[in-house]
Amino acid sequence: MKNIILLFLVFSVTFASAQNELFIPKEIAAAYKKQSRLKNGKPGREYFQNSANYNLNAEFNPVDGKLTASGNIEYFNNSKDTLWKIVFMLYPNLYKKGFGRNVAIEPADIDNGLEIEWVKSAAGQKIKTQMQGTLLIVRLDEKLSPGHSISIDIAWAYNFPMNTLIREGRYLDSSYFVVYWYPHIVVYDDIYGWDMHHYNGEQEFYNDFADYEISIKVPGNYLMWTSGELQNPEEVYSDFVLNKLSAAYQGDEVINIVSKKNIREKKFTSNADYHIWEFSAKGLTDFAFALSNNYLWDATSVAIGNKRVKVNAVYNPNSADFHEVASLSAQSLKLLSENIMNVDYPYPQMTAFNGHYGMEFPMMVNDGDGSNRNETVFVTAHEIAHTWFPFLVGTNENRYAWMDEGLVTYLPKQVEDILSEEKDYRSLSKTLNSYSYIAGTKSDLPIMTPSDQLTGRTYMYISYNRSAIAFYVLEDILGIDTFKRCLTEFITRWSGKHPTAYDLFFTFEDVSGRNLNWFWKPWYFNFGYADLGIEGVYHKDKKHFIKIENVGKFPTPVFLRLLFEDGSEQLVYRSANIWEDGKNSIKIEIDSDKEIKTISIDHHYSPDGNRDNNLFLVGKQ
Repeated sequence: MKNIILLFLVFSVTFASAQNELFIPKEIAAAYKKQSRLKNGKPGREYFQNSANYNLNAEFNPVDGKLTASGNIEYFNNSKDTLWKIVFMLYPNLYKKGFGRNVAIEPADIDNGLEIEWVKSAAGQKIKTQMQGTLLIVRLDEKLSPGHSISIDIAWAYNFPMNTLIREGRYLDSSYFVVYWYPHIVVYDDIYGWDMHHYNGEQEFYNDFADYEISIKVPGNYLMWTSGELQNPEEVYSDFVLNKLSAAYQGDEVINIVSKKNIREKKFTSNADYHIWEFSAKGLTDFAFALSNNYLWDATSVAIGNKRVKVNAVYNPNSADFHEVASLSAQSLKLLSENIMNVDYPYPQMTAFNGHYGMEFPMMVNDGDGSNRNETVFVTAHEIAHTWFPFLVGTNENRYAWMDEGLVTYLPKQVEDILSEEKDYRSLSKTLNSYSYIAGTKSDLPIMTPSDQLTGRTYMYISYNRSAIAFYVLEDILGIDTFKRCLTEFITRWSGKHPTAYDLFFTFEDVSGRNLNWFWKPWYFNFGYADLGIEGVYHKDKKHFIKIENVGKFPTPVFLRLLFEDGSEQLVYRSANIWEDGKNSIKIEIDSDKEIKTISIDHHYSPDGNRDNNLFLVGKQ
């Protein structure tokens, strides 16, 4: 009998342990088996990272939006696999006639997409290609062996979408923010091989890290800002711009580089019919550029670590708020580097361009005007925070958009609170309200649902809102110091690499020394939502005992607001750790002789998808 009982206990513990394990897809389990990744959240000995060098020459006509370009791309196969093809992403095929897309575009912008003129080998021989949606498959006659590289020459052209605003656009008639303008080699990784995801206008990045040497020809009265550092400033800037930039980039003062008067007089570039702007950048996942002959330009710099980062704000003269964005950008860079990420901003510059909505690229953001100052602060900090995710830490937004969007929705809230001019401002309250409104609806799917399977409102809610709230709860569980330690270690481990969600999960567990499956499973893998309810209260021996039920079974912090009969209030807090043991109800003990009038769950601090059970009227139940 004792043996049977012992066997039963062993089986029960084993079964309970298995029930608590996270589901790991077989393709990721295979990566652990071959040691390209480790279950402590670190890259394994078999991890590899392919890369490329882009040496491109382009000409952009701001009158008709025509872009023509050619160049050489050298691709390095650092994997142990033999490659018989190279796959390129052609983002402008989003606008190609007949292409299926998840976003609406203006009919006038439907054309031929990115038109490839030719693809040749280093020896000048044409290479076979096959077009598949937004993918260009380059078939290799000779294999690309492990440890070797291939050099490809390519020429192309496309018409910039002059009317549609999707992450890029034309503003004030002749100012442009240009992205996705060149054939970009997709990622070949240790889990899926070639990333064959088609760009449909909704999901965003998954790019390898590359070096860029870029030359762009534009009319002589246009200024340019890009993801790279300018190599020939003396050739393109007028003397007064050079002098002003020298001062701006050496100090903390915001200096106006181009004013309305300068625009009227057109004295910001050297005298020439056209200029060829030359840029260089290393270790970037993408390269964007902007140009204008009618925007204002402010510049400054900020000391981060052992360097000064150049900061630019380029904006519509009629903008309501961009006059402050150079300063807000500098302050955001400082706070994110030193107070929040604990990893210095990795690049030499940052440019905020006044376009529309909010979109990020390496060293560049495209932001519209905020509806109020707090929104301007947040959008600025949010887009700049993307520098760390997905540009420094190369997350896969096609599959795990929440890894970057959730983090850079939650973390910059601290910047917004610090820089807000409103007393007792708490920006997270808006995020909590949005969560309460959507949680439990048909849009509320598990966070681990692959991002390329989501669309519209569901994609936005899962990627931004529910995931931001999950990080808020995680920080509550671990404490601020431990959360920061985990986050910093995750950034350090995966800088210049491609982590999965499991690499994040296991890094946080490895650094914190805690098994967090009791948190990961409900918030990331399960259907459902946070829902706390007040079940009752009784008084005994000068103490109040309040029963709280975790109706939704999601671990969440408890914030109670007690209103006493004498008009005084008390805020009561319990960490989400109270749910670690699996119990679905707790009793909170309050030492007080005062009579309680009402008890409510404070929705300014507690995520809760059902507020119907959040208020308890004492003596009226």
